[in-house]
Order: sequence, then structure tokens, then C-alpha cells
Amino acid sequence: MARKSKRSRGRVSRNIAKLVREYKRTGKIKTSRATYRPKSLRDAARQAAAIEYGRERSEES
Repeated sequence: MARKSKRSRGRVSRNIAKLVREYKRTGKIKTSRATYRPKSLRDAARQAAAIEYGRERSEES
């Protein structure tokens, strides 16, 4: 698997931050497929990372 470019890593990082900000504001993380309601900020950050890395991986192929 090729290493991610700097631009790609930055985009993933910004998108994770955006999802975490949404969680802080509304208490949930919404995607086009599902709505997640993590119990804590830590769980929200983990879920956001899983969503974004999965999205990035699916765009690769």
C-alpha cells in the first residue's frame, strides 16, 4: 500500500476535526449512511477517525 501524500493526510485530519466539532455541537456524528451517537468525546474522535480512514481507503480503489 502506498504512503499517503501530505495533502491526503491533511484532508483526513481536517475532516476528522470537522466531525468532532459536529459531535461537540450536536452530540452526534452524521454521515450519508448512518448517524452515530458516541458516549464520550474520546469515542467520538475514534469513530470520526474510523469514518474518515474508511472513506479515504474506499476512494483509493
